[in-house]
Amino acid sequence: MDKSPAPFMILRKLDQVFLRPNDGTGEIPVRLAWARPIYDRGSDICILNEKKREVVMVSSLDALDSDSRRIAEEELNKRYLIPRIIRVNSAYAHLGNRYWHVETEIGPRTFLMKDPTRGVTWITQDHLILRDTLGNRYELASLAALDAFSRAEVLKVI
Repeated sequence: MDKSPAPFMILRKLDQVFLRPNDGTGEIPVRLAWARPIYDRGSDICILNEKKREVVMVSSLDALDSDSRRIAEEELNKRYLIPRIIRVNSAYAHLGNRYWHVETEIGPRTFLMKDPTRGVTWITQDHLILRDTLGNRYELASLAALDAFSRAEVLKVI
């Protein structure tokens, strides 16, 4: 099945990303965002102007030409860096706050979570996203895949 090319290109000039319509009407500075970054990352990319208004919605990265796709992937990966937790060294509650000391795929991290009802998003019964007080997110892809010590540390604070 042939896919029709997107009616625009995404390009980068220095540190800025632009959308260039194929009709030659000019380039506009844009940002890229997943429409559903937690639950359905991988489909529906929203391209926003400088005022954070939608310019175009793209159903998939596959709809883009290879150069546009590469730039889009780089931008989305920068915007949605969510380190995956591979080990929990300690997690404890003190005065209502949750303190986490973890190992991620990109190195050790320490963070604070105030309210687990707001800071924990359950994707499935085994997969969750943790949000710290600064808005940073951390992924626990599978509780079952963690070692027993890490799993026990998680379960005592969420």
